Amino acid sequence: MTPESQRLQTGKIDTTFPPDKPESRQNLAAKSMSRPPLKAVSFDAAGTLIHLTESVGEAYSRVAAKFGIRAEPGALDAAFRRTWKTTPLPFSRQQGSFDEPTLLDRKTDIGNDHEKNWWFQLVQSVFSTAEIQIPDGQFPAFFEALYDHFESPGCWELDPDAKAVLAAAANRDLGIALLSNFDSRLRRILADLDILDHFEIVILSSEVRASKPDPRIFDALLDLARHPAGSILHIGDDPECDWNGAARAGLQTYQLCRKTRPLSGVIGQILSSCNA
Repeated sequence: MTPESQRLQTGKIDTTFPPDKPESRQNLAAKSMSRPPLKAVSFDAAGTLIHLTESVGEAYSRVAAKFGIRAEPGALDAAFRRTWKTTPLPFSRQQGSFDEPTLLDRKTDIGNDHEKNWWFQLVQSVFSTAEIQIPDGQFPAFFEALYDHFESPGCWELDPDAKAVLAAAANRDLGIALLSNFDSRLRRILADLDILDHFEIVILSSEVRASKPDPRIFDALLDLARHPAGSILHIGDDPECDWNGAARAGLQTYQLCRKTRPLSGVIGQILSSCNA
């Protein structure tokens, strides 16, 4: 995480997608009957289970102020949106080739270093786009403070429905996985929010060196979950990374939109799929 509707450093750009057209109960029942019984669920992180407590621009501006840099949050938000749209994800095909995923060989920090460098360049581009000057000698220290900020307690909050949805999956003995375009900071964030222990499988783009919607990150999930793709439900908010990427991999999807199709709505899909 995307991009994941407000997926930023950290989080995600807040975009609203039109709600799906309502379906009849007969159509929903037919769809449920055509799916295999649900065996596992996978969750996107930022923008799905967790959300930033302030906008990207507000966070960037506040950290910049500690270095004597004046930056208007609205200008930074606008610059971030423009930069995000034109910057390939750190482990996307457009970013060049990487070794095949080592499926969770976490003994090296190659992936995290690459992603951190990616964020360094993106933040530089955001400030350049906003026409805010930071002296070259000061930028590395500013960036380190900003990078650490997005891992710090209080930066993120749980979606109000997160724990209820995780409990619904656990109560039906479903495997629970996390599938995120994030780096290793996510583990501390989720631990601080007291939900890390819910996940049997945690797959991060920086560790498998592939970003959603790359099929390799979904292959990593299938290899570890050991269930047919059609028996796994992926829950996320990004149309390309989560919805299309998961669908192309053969997974069921819950197309989350915070304003019109919230996380709580997936409980019904979990119940109907488990009873199929």
